[in-house]
Amino acid sequence: MNLMLKSISAIAFSLSAASALAVPTYLTTHNNTNVESNAYVAGTIPSPYPTPANSTRQIYWNMVKMACFGHTTNGKCSALIKMATNTSSPIDIGYVTMELETGDITPKVLSAKGYTLTVNGPGEATITKD
Repeated sequence: MNLMLKSISAIAFSLSAASALAVPTYLTTHNNTNVESNAYVAGTIPSPYPTPANSTRQIYWNMVKMACFGHTTNGKCSALIKMATNTSSPIDIGYVTMELETGDITPKVLSAKGYTLTVNGPGEATITKD
């Protein structure tokens, strides 16, 4: 009986720890601007799924991890955020770093050239026009 109680406790602890440290299901971008946005892994590799103006795009987190393959350092992947990527003059906003095991994105706020990216939580950010 004591062994069964310990086993149930261990399972419950494992499940709660796994959910507390779970990676997000999606990378979610809320683009609340009038121009398209996109992330460029390592500053050069564009996501094949830009976020259209005034919309929300969700990309499976496993696809993010695949895109970052070969471009990670200590489990982190950097990406250059650009605006107006469907024009001849895209606007570089700056770099964010994604922790691939937790979905943590840093910096929490990135502002440049009239745009602000705000991290809402693991694997989720909102872009606005200043």
